[in-house]
Amino acid sequence: MNKDEGMKLKPRIVAVLGKDAIRDVLQASAADMIEVRLDLVEGDPLEVMRSIRSATSLPLIATNRWSAEGGNFRGSERERIDLLIWASEYADFVDIELRAELKDEFLGKIEKPAIVSYHDFTRMPRIEELRSTLREISETGASIAKIAVTPRRLRDNLTLLELLLNANTPLCVIAMGKLGRHMRAIAPIYGSVLTYGYISEATAPGQMSVGELKQLQALIGPPSGIS
Repeated sequence: MNKDEGMKLKPRIVAVLGKDAIRDVLQASAADMIEVRLDLVEGDPLEVMRSIRSATSLPLIATNRWSAEGGNFRGSERERIDLLIWASEYADFVDIELRAELKDEFLGKIEKPAIVSYHDFTRMPRIEELRSTLREISETGASIAKIAVTPRRLRDNLTLLELLLNANTPLCVIAMGKLGRHMRAIAPIYGSVLTYGYISEATAPGQMSVGELKQLQALIGPPSGIS
């Protein structure tokens, strides 16, 4: 998927599979996509990825999150990136952090569309910093930009909606924590192309379940002009 194709994405619910990924994939059919958290799964991550690929026809995102951005991978950065490259064989998208040391090498090797992500679990950047981060992500050639930050007051959510409304690249915005929890359902109305939900247990602060997201989506309805 190139950037122009990404712009045509309707908002999609992503089911995040972690520790019990092989079991939970059977309950993920209500979602539109699946993210496999290689840093969280039990057992051999590649075997888990193969099993999930065989078990579903939904598009898969391979993610191997490093500890600096909320992940649980314990090996070296070289090992982390190599595992993600190998897992990309079974994925439709791959997620790589904007600040990852080997990001450029990784993006040069993979053939799958990339979600380039940025996470801040402690603060809410100003709008100028958010725009700068989005420009950085766009310059990598990412198919989708993902920015997940932590609102400190309700007004911060308005800043994130402004970022979405003015984005000229496919963008997923996540407001982590209690103050941003409602944004999991609201942000897609303003253009966020992905929203992430869990099956068994949350993998990020404030995350809703896929079932909750589906219910809210049905109540709110699709954004105007998007089908």
